Amino acid sequence: MSKDEIEAMIKDSEKYAEQDKILKEKLDAKSSLDNYLYTMRSTIEDRDKLADKLDSNDKSAIKDALDEAQDWVKDNED
Repeated sequence: MSKDEIEAMIKDSEKYAEQDKILKEKLDAKSSLDNYLYTMRSTIEDRDKLADKLDSNDKSAIKDALDEAQDWVKDNED
């Protein structure tokens, strides 16, 4: 590679560094939310945790909220 090609690659990487950072933050946030939703679903279904401590209305409300959040994630991938 020539010196000019290397400099152009460096400029491009600097140019897109902020976009890459924003994308990484979005992916990290999505991953954290997905993990939280999974953990909450597991928690309300686990008899050793909350499954037997929640009444059916509360459990249903939590499931509805988790479903709504999961739908939002799917609808807002970007």
